[in-house]
Amino acid sequence: MRYLTLLLLLCLSVWGLALPSGALEQGFMFWRNQGINLSGLIAVALMGALILMATRPHWLEQRLGGLDHLYQLHKWSGITTGSMVIVHWLLTKSPRWLVDWGLLQLGPRPTGAHVPDAWRGIAKEAGEYCFYAMILFIIISLVKVLPYGRFRQIHKVGAVLFLLAAFHSVYLLPDQLRWAPFGLLTLTVSVLGSLAALWSLSGQIGRLQCYPGQVYSIHRHEGNVLELEITLPTDFNDEYLPGQFALLTFDQQEGAHPFTIVREDVQNGSIIFAIKALGDYTSQLAERIELGDPVTIEGPYGRFVLPEAKSQEYWIAGGIGITPFIAWLEGLAAEGERRPAAHLYYCVNSQQEVLFAERLQQLAKLTGVKVTIVDRQIDGFLDASRLNIDEDTQLWFCGPKGMRTMLLTHVPAAQLHYEQFDFR
Repeated sequence: MRYLTLLLLLCLSVWGLALPSGALEQGFMFWRNQGINLSGLIAVALMGALILMATRPHWLEQRLGGLDHLYQLHKWSGITTGSMVIVHWLLTKSPRWLVDWGLLQLGPRPTGAHVPDAWRGIAKEAGEYCFYAMILFIIISLVKVLPYGRFRQIHKVGAVLFLLAAFHSVYLLPDQLRWAPFGLLTLTVSVLGSLAALWSLSGQIGRLQCYPGQVYSIHRHEGNVLELEITLPTDFNDEYLPGQFALLTFDQQEGAHPFTIVREDVQNGSIIFAIKALGDYTSQLAERIELGDPVTIEGPYGRFVLPEAKSQEYWIAGGIGITPFIAWLEGLAAEGERRPAAHLYYCVNSQQEVLFAERLQQLAKLTGVKVTIVDRQIDGFLDASRLNIDEDTQLWFCGPKGMRTMLLTHVPAAQLHYEQFDFR
């Protein structure tokens, strides 16, 4: 979130530099106009950042610590943008309302304040329509009532909204601010955001990290888990680190969905995914996919990768959350590395839900990692008191949000590492 804070501080700084001397002595209309300038700059800067993040640039994903962190920043930037857009609109409308309520009296408008300009009226209308569409857009994003495929299609409207907002912001810049730091920042974020918006509208998002693949094998496991092996070019394997995930696209209308890579098969030139039926799309996936089907793989993404060895470390998996840890174990085994200080707790609802049980035991022997199966029917839920946690202990977790919440009540947040697979 520090990047969001830095952007807000940058906007506040250039706005402050633009204030004239004696600003504190000015009245309501002066500060109303300054508020419009500031809220407008913050809104367009955040919208530009949103569009940039939506293109999923690899360099930004790495710097933020993974695509999940990028999407969390995207979400909160969107909420902040909505707040600024509302403030901007309220300030714009406030004089008329205050006059109607008898709380404000306005003098005659200065002559020659604006040269008649049809484009100025169009720019104002663009901002007005953008405001209403933006509020509806944010509500749709937060309520999550639409299926993911339809949500993804509607989400592309954000690029169009930014182009309208950029036109509104740049054209209506006060002349005295256009080449000041305030105006230069407005122009910069508008140009960069517009380029990202055009990149998005042309369907180029993720293209630089996309690889063509083909379904090589399909296996169905207990617990509604589908194992897919997909062949693809070796370029992907050159980039992959154990624990990362990829975005799979089987249907262009549905779009991409994130799934963790269980392991790579260098000899076959393939990667293996384990996909649990957790929603409409994943529940129907097993019926839709056939051997030989083409698939587009985008990635690899994520920074939930094998960490350096610690004196004491716990790996905690819940259900399908075992997949990145199996990838870690496969990576250790491939390198001939042992990790005796690591203890993997694998939490399941029943023994029938244990995935790759035989391979898991083989990997435990090869790597020295201790593996404990926590069966809820026999052992109950994982009790944090079973973990010998001190200030030096590091924990890595992948599983349901409820388990994560439980762990955070017993473990300082700085010692618990996890990914947030909430992409909406």
